[in-house]
Amino acid sequence: MNDKGYVMGLTSFLLILPAFLLLMLLINMAVGQADVQESVLTSEDVLGVVKDLETNLPQIGREVVKDKSEEVIKSGNPLSNSRKVIKDELQDRMDIWCSKYGYSGIRADCDILYVNNSQDPFQIEIKSKIKVEKGELKHQVNLSQNISLINESYPIMDPLPFIKCKGHGGATIKGDKIFYGSSLSNYLESRGINNSKAYENATSPLYMKKCPYDPYELHGSTCDLINLKNCLDNGFYHESSDGACFFCRLGGRGVCTHYGMETFIIPEASLNPPYSNNSSVVAPSSSDHVIFNDTGYGTYSGHELLYYINDTQYFYLFLDDSHRKKYGLPILG
Repeated sequence: MNDKGYVMGLTSFLLILPAFLLLMLLINMAVGQADVQESVLTSEDVLGVVKDLETNLPQIGREVVKDKSEEVIKSGNPLSNSRKVIKDELQDRMDIWCSKYGYSGIRADCDILYVNNSQDPFQIEIKSKIKVEKGELKHQVNLSQNISLINESYPIMDPLPFIKCKGHGGATIKGDKIFYGSSLSNYLESRGINNSKAYENATSPLYMKKCPYDPYELHGSTCDLINLKNCLDNGFYHESSDGACFFCRLGGRGVCTHYGMETFIIPEASLNPPYSNNSSVVAPSSSDHVIFNDTGYGTYSGHELLYYINDTQYFYLFLDDSHRKKYGLPILG
């Protein structure tokens, strides 16, 4: 090869070199962009799983609460540690839920740290720690969520009456009411409570529903007590510092130290008119925390209060002055 050939070869190489360098640059850019896209996809996968767990945890928690309440109602046996039972069952179900992400190379964990009362007695609080990993990417979040006990499409039943009346004939379910038959009367009589027969064939609400008449004095704000009647017909519950919280209801306690709730246990309507002034007859006050308070002298009496009359029947409660004042009803004392 002569000098001319070397010059031509060198020239050709110099012409090809930029093209080669440009090709390598494009390849590196493509690889880098693919890595970025892979990282973005991984990040989206991880955050998507976190969001999915955050969304489904309260729903699964509500299922656990509902199922445990129904188990207690069927057996009549209280839960010795309702918070732990619900926490453990929720943990088991979340472990199963997390395992479904393994097929996509994602490791998900949801640790249930805490299940307890919320400031609102119609809610329970769940604290959890969610950890999700895929490859080198990790994400962790600590959550505090409230589960409502009130849900029309997924109603939760009150287990307390079924625990208290077991062994006394048993309470039963009729529609959206708890029907006591003779069981409540027998329960009260077994405790030596006066005029226990007043609660023969009584009823009370089955499902947790929060009363919309707030402030509660509105129950007695009309002369015909129609608000009170509507409350009783709909089976509402009320916030109460004396009533049992939901966890303690699962444990068979009619009263507790927590901020809880109360509802009315309604005597069977009478075919006969009440005595004069609606005050001559006394029986255990109709608040459920009074009737189910078997810790000592917590079941005290109330006077008869007629709140509705139809063509053939007289509807009434037995209420002490404290509860009458709370609900804006006529006070006798």
